[in-house]
Amino acid sequence: MSANKPFRLSSIVWLCPAVALLIALAPLPYGYYTLLRIIVCGAAALIAYQHYEKEREVSFWVALMAGVAILFNPIIPVHLNREIWAPIDIITAVIFFFHWRKKATVHD
Repeated sequence: MSANKPFRLSSIVWLCPAVALLIALAPLPYGYYTLLRIIVCGAAALIAYQHYEKEREVSFWVALMAGVAILFNPIIPVHLNREIWAPIDIITAVIFFFHWRKKATVHD
């Protein structure tokens, strides 16, 4: 990995959290939601880091993905009720999917 070219991420980095967020709409054991936080936080932080390395500035996508990472962080979890998490999960899944499609059409 050179200093000028950021590493390429696999599509799984976008699709895994997007699918996991949609699965989270089902009533599942609490452990799943802890795993979800780890997956979403990690993927969002990795994407934000990659964007920052590429652009060397805090762009819209860097800020958005950093915000997602903070919201879903497993260390200091944000506790909201199910009715609030459901739309957040859907919106966040759409963000991951939209960013993945946008990135695929740009061909880094």
